[in-house]
Amino acid sequence: MQSCQAGPRARLSFLPVPDMLVRFVPLIALASLAAACADPAGSGPGPLGAGAMPRVAIGAGGPGGTYERIGSAICDAVTATPASLPCQLVASEGSVENLRALQQGSVGFALTQADTALAAELGVGPFKDKGPDRGLRSVLALGIEPLAVVVRADSDIAGFAGLKGKRIDPGAEGSGTELTMRGLMLSHGWTIGRDVRTVAVPAGAYADALCSGRVDAVAFIGPQPNPAVEAAASACPVRLLSVAGPVIKAVTVGYPTIDRETIPAGTYGWLDAPVETVGLQMLLATTEGQDDASVRAVVEGVRGDLARFRRAHASLRRVTPKSMLVENDVLRLHPAAAEAGTAAGVVTRDELFLPK
Repeated sequence: MQSCQAGPRARLSFLPVPDMLVRFVPLIALASLAAACADPAGSGPGPLGAGAMPRVAIGAGGPGGTYERIGSAICDAVTATPASLPCQLVASEGSVENLRALQQGSVGFALTQADTALAAELGVGPFKDKGPDRGLRSVLALGIEPLAVVVRADSDIAGFAGLKGKRIDPGAEGSGTELTMRGLMLSHGWTIGRDVRTVAVPAGAYADALCSGRVDAVAFIGPQPNPAVEAAASACPVRLLSVAGPVIKAVTVGYPTIDRETIPAGTYGWLDAPVETVGLQMLLATTEGQDDASVRAVVEGVRGDLARFRRAHASLRRVTPKSMLVENDVLRLHPAAAEAGTAAGVVTRDELFLPK
């Protein structure tokens, strides 16, 4: 999501930073953080683990979701390579199910958000029963899904710190949006229920809740432009809050899966200036035992078809051959992905997060 320059080797170096960050970390890493990050199910040939696994089987998401669209673009790139390896998307509920299937060998690759991948590597949250999995590897870093905090245009809320004392829909319970929002609020030292009031808004009712004044702000993590934001803007004038300030800076510096991001001006017709925010990075993950040929086919296929790949989803617009390999500070890079990048002159080994 970022381009967090602290790097993976600094992942556990956040302990000296302010107490606000220490409060944030247990919420994300030691709770069921990764249980969120899910796309709706229903896409692909069948449930995870059904049928014979093709050479490249990718745990994806639901129809029309981010993971399904990006997974389809990866498969298109893989099948277009000279090796033309068979590639298949496998339907799932999202990141957690994808990683579990990867660990079980039901798929060879998994689309996931970085926070979920970190939870699986550490063996926390929904991966607690399995324990730490140091064999997970990254293949591609696929850009950032920004956090959009939406308020009415006439609201007196000036920025994220101005949410104190307000009514907020932080996202669906257990979602990546909710857990990130709760983490950011706790990092400000707020007590939820006293300093801020969270209000659960049913899916599809965000615009009415915001525009009628039942909530003061709603939050979404997802590619921009976001249909939920557009729906709210069609119901009443809205604006996006800046998610910035000293507390936010401390969180992005100290926690590897929360990254700085900007929603560009013009993303929406009414957005005249860029908005600072944070986001979560998407990864294509695999295991250390995945065969080199399949990994190379994925990396070389996407790099060779990058212009079309970027058009598959708005979140991919800034992906580059180098960023796909270096903008990852959670999972170590699979050696075959590293070799594909260094052989093409895209990166040097010193720039990569590699197994020791």
